[in-house]
Amino acid sequence: MKQLLKLCQQEEKKLGQLGQQRNNAQNRINGIEQQKQQLSQMVTDYTQLSVSGGMAMMLQNSAQMIQAIAPMQKQLHRQQLLLQQEHQRMDNLWRRQLGRQQAIQWLYQDRQQELQYQQQRQEQKQLDDLAGRYATT
Repeated sequence: MKQLLKLCQQEEKKLGQLGQQRNNAQNRINGIEQQKQQLSQMVTDYTQLSVSGGMAMMLQNSAQMIQAIAPMQKQLHRQQLLLQQEHQRMDNLWRRQLGRQQAIQWLYQDRQQELQYQQQRQEQKQLDDLAGRYATT
């Protein structure tokens, strides 16, 4: 019974670790999404600056900045895709671990109830035997 309890605790610990890894992956995805939004805002700002007109130098600088931002956006997009795949993998592992942990916990509780039931039956038998002795005297 102690081994089953220990196994149950180990599975809970694994579940917690996987949950933490899953949350970390989601947080990294959220961070990349914020970076992508910031870069998109920068592109919008530089585009508006170009459209509003201005000196040739400003137009050229805006165009260069937009060209410089494009590879960063592509890189962030690739990172986001990879992180989403990693998050999905971690989520699948977490779900499997959750099922395993719940099954082991259910087994532990079932065994605990069975043991308690057996102890109650044994106590009742002892009380019945004791009552039977007093009844015959």
